[in-house]
Amino acid sequence: MIMIRVILFSMCISLILSCTSSSVNQEEKFERIVVTEDTYDINSFKSSGLKTNKQYNVEFLPEAIDAWKGVFSKKDIEIRIYISQEDAKNFGIKFAENVTGDDAIVSGEGILWSEGAKDRRKCVPREATSESGCDQKARYGDFIVFGNTVILCEGLTKNESMTVCYNLKNSVIKSLEK
Repeated sequence: MIMIRVILFSMCISLILSCTSSSVNQEEKFERIVVTEDTYDINSFKSSGLKTNKQYNVEFLPEAIDAWKGVFSKKDIEIRIYISQEDAKNFGIKFAENVTGDDAIVSGEGILWSEGAKDRRKCVPREATSESGCDQKARYGDFIVFGNTVILCEGLTKNESMTVCYNLKNSVIKSLEK
Protein backbone atom coordinates (compact mmCIF):
# COMPACT_ATOMS: atom_id res chain seq x y z
CA MET A 1 0.00 0.00 0.00
CA ILE A 2 2.80 2.42 0.86
CA MET A 3 4.60 1.48 -2.33
CA ILE A 4 1.53 2.36 -4.43
CA ARG A 5 1.25 5.75 -2.69
CA VAL A 6 4.93 6.45 -3.37
CA ILE A 7 4.50 5.56 -7.05
CA LEU A 8 1.34 7.67 -7.37
CA PHE A 9 3.01 10.57 -5.60
CA SER A 10 6.03 10.34 -7.91
CA MET A 11 3.78 10.24 -10.96
CA CYS A 12 1.85 13.29 -9.76
CA ILE A 13 5.05 15.25 -9.16
CA SER A 14 6.37 14.27 -12.60
CA LEU A 15 3.10 15.33 -14.22
CA ILE A 16 3.09 18.69 -12.40
CA LEU A 17 6.70 19.38 -13.33
CA SER A 18 6.19 18.50 -16.97
CA CYS A 19 3.13 20.75 -17.20
CA THR A 20 4.73 23.73 -15.51
CA SER A 21 7.97 23.57 -17.47
CA SER A 22 6.13 23.69 -20.79
CA SER A 23 3.96 26.60 -19.71
CA VAL A 24 6.85 28.83 -18.69
CA ASN A 25 6.90 31.85 -20.97
CA GLN A 26 10.21 31.69 -22.74
CA GLU A 27 11.21 34.58 -24.95
CA GLU A 28 11.73 33.69 -28.57
CA LYS A 29 15.20 34.06 -29.96
CA PHE A 30 15.35 36.68 -32.68
CA GLU A 31 18.44 37.66 -34.61
CA ARG A 32 18.94 41.42 -34.59
CA ILE A 33 20.76 41.37 -37.92
CA VAL A 34 18.88 39.67 -40.77
CA VAL A 35 21.46 39.01 -43.45
CA THR A 36 20.25 39.40 -47.02
CA GLU A 37 21.78 40.57 -50.28
CA ASP A 38 18.53 42.35 -51.17
CA THR A 39 18.09 46.09 -50.80
CA TYR A 40 14.82 47.80 -49.97
CA ASP A 41 13.22 51.19 -50.35
CA ILE A 42 10.11 52.59 -48.69
CA ASN A 43 7.90 51.14 -51.46
CA SER A 44 9.04 47.63 -50.47
CA PHE A 45 7.46 48.28 -47.08
CA LYS A 46 4.38 50.09 -48.37
CA SER A 47 3.56 47.13 -50.61
CA SER A 48 3.60 44.88 -47.55
CA GLY A 49 1.02 46.90 -45.63
CA LEU A 50 3.05 49.65 -43.95
CA LYS A 51 1.10 52.91 -43.81
CA THR A 52 3.56 55.79 -43.83
CA ASN A 53 2.66 59.07 -42.16
CA LYS A 54 5.91 61.04 -41.91
CA GLN A 55 9.19 61.32 -43.77
CA TYR A 56 12.20 62.53 -41.80
CA ASN A 57 15.08 64.77 -42.86
CA VAL A 58 18.18 62.53 -42.69
CA GLU A 59 20.78 65.29 -43.01
CA PHE A 60 22.15 64.52 -39.53
CA LEU A 61 21.66 60.74 -39.58
CA PRO A 62 25.05 59.52 -40.85
CA GLU A 63 24.98 57.72 -44.20
CA ALA A 64 21.19 57.32 -44.18
CA ILE A 65 19.43 58.06 -47.47
CA ASP A 66 15.83 58.05 -46.19
CA ALA A 67 13.79 57.61 -42.99
CA TRP A 68 10.07 57.18 -42.40
CA LYS A 69 7.55 56.78 -39.60
CA GLY A 70 4.58 54.54 -40.21
CA VAL A 71 2.14 52.01 -38.84
CA PHE A 72 2.06 48.26 -39.42
CA SER A 73 -0.53 46.02 -37.73
CA LYS A 74 -1.52 48.92 -35.45
CA LYS A 75 2.07 49.32 -34.19
CA ASP A 76 4.36 52.29 -34.80
CA ILE A 77 7.38 51.63 -36.97
CA GLU A 78 10.39 53.73 -37.94
CA ILE A 79 12.41 52.71 -40.98
CA ARG A 80 15.85 54.10 -41.71
CA ILE A 81 17.23 53.30 -45.14
CA TYR A 82 20.91 53.08 -46.09
CA ILE A 83 22.79 52.28 -49.31
CA SER A 84 23.89 48.83 -48.09
CA GLN A 85 23.57 46.42 -45.20
CA GLU A 86 27.14 47.27 -44.20
CA ASP A 87 26.18 50.94 -43.87
CA ALA A 88 23.05 50.00 -41.92
CA LYS A 89 25.17 47.97 -39.48
CA ASN A 90 28.13 50.36 -39.26
CA PHE A 91 26.17 53.61 -38.96
CA GLY A 92 22.62 52.64 -37.98
CA ILE A 93 22.97 50.33 -34.99
CA LYS A 94 24.47 52.92 -32.64
CA PHE A 95 21.69 55.40 -33.43
CA ALA A 96 18.96 52.75 -33.05
CA GLU A 97 20.33 51.50 -29.72
CA ASN A 98 20.27 55.08 -28.45
CA VAL A 99 16.46 55.33 -28.70
CA THR A 100 15.20 51.76 -28.15
CA GLY A 101 14.72 49.51 -25.14
CA ASP A 102 14.56 50.10 -21.41
CA ASP A 103 17.69 52.27 -21.34
CA ALA A 104 16.71 54.44 -24.31
CA ILE A 105 17.35 58.15 -24.23
CA VAL A 106 14.03 59.77 -25.10
CA SER A 107 14.75 63.45 -24.45
CA GLY A 108 17.56 65.86 -23.78
CA GLU A 109 21.11 66.23 -24.93
CA GLY A 110 21.87 62.50 -25.12
CA ILE A 111 19.76 61.85 -28.21
CA LEU A 112 22.11 61.21 -31.11
CA TRP A 113 19.62 62.14 -33.86
CA SER A 114 17.04 64.71 -32.80
CA GLU A 115 14.85 64.62 -35.94
CA GLY A 116 11.56 62.99 -34.92
CA ALA A 117 12.62 62.57 -31.27
CA LYS A 118 9.09 63.33 -30.03
CA ASP A 119 7.78 60.45 -32.14
CA ARG A 120 10.11 57.99 -30.42
CA ARG A 121 8.72 58.46 -26.94
CA LYS A 122 5.39 57.83 -25.33
CA CYS A 123 3.67 58.91 -22.15
CA VAL A 124 3.25 56.01 -19.73
CA PRO A 125 1.03 56.67 -16.69
CA ARG A 126 2.89 56.49 -13.40
CA GLU A 127 2.14 53.42 -11.33
CA ALA A 128 0.60 53.60 -7.85
CA THR A 129 0.03 57.33 -7.86
CA SER A 130 -3.06 59.44 -7.95
CA GLU A 131 -1.18 62.37 -9.45
CA SER A 132 -1.74 63.20 -13.05
CA GLY A 133 1.17 62.98 -15.40
CA CYS A 134 3.29 60.33 -16.92
CA ASP A 135 6.80 59.09 -17.49
CA GLN A 136 8.37 59.44 -20.91
CA LYS A 137 9.39 55.99 -22.17
CA ALA A 138 10.77 54.67 -25.43
CA ARG A 139 8.07 53.90 -27.99
CA TYR A 140 10.32 51.34 -29.66
CA GLY A 141 11.32 48.34 -27.58
CA ASP A 142 13.86 47.04 -30.08
CA PHE A 143 15.00 47.04 -33.71
CA ILE A 144 16.40 44.86 -36.47
CA VAL A 145 18.79 45.43 -39.33
CA PHE A 146 17.07 43.98 -42.39
CA GLY A 147 19.10 44.28 -45.56
CA ASN A 148 19.95 47.94 -46.01
CA THR A 149 17.39 49.10 -43.45
CA VAL A 150 17.17 49.60 -39.71
CA ILE A 151 13.62 48.99 -38.48
CA LEU A 152 12.53 50.26 -35.04
CA CYS A 153 9.36 48.57 -33.79
CA GLU A 154 6.87 49.48 -31.09
CA GLY A 155 6.37 47.12 -28.19
CA LEU A 156 6.19 47.03 -24.42
CA THR A 157 8.92 44.38 -24.31
CA LYS A 158 11.88 43.51 -26.51
CA ASN A 159 10.14 40.27 -27.47
CA GLU A 160 6.95 42.07 -28.52
CA SER A 161 8.96 44.58 -30.56
CA MET A 162 11.00 41.89 -32.25
CA THR A 163 7.81 40.00 -33.10
CA VAL A 164 6.45 43.14 -34.79
CA CYS A 165 9.74 43.67 -36.66
CA TYR A 166 9.82 40.06 -37.83
CA ASN A 167 6.17 40.17 -38.92
CA LEU A 168 6.95 43.26 -41.01
CA LYS A 169 10.11 41.67 -42.43
CA ASN A 170 8.21 38.50 -43.37
CA SER A 171 5.44 40.56 -44.94
CA VAL A 172 7.99 42.44 -47.08
CA ILE A 173 9.58 39.19 -48.23
CA LYS A 174 6.18 37.71 -49.06
CA SER A 175 5.00 40.78 -50.98
CA LEU A 176 8.15 40.84 -53.11
CA GLU A 177 7.77 37.16 -54.03
CA LYS A 178 4.50 37.89 -55.85
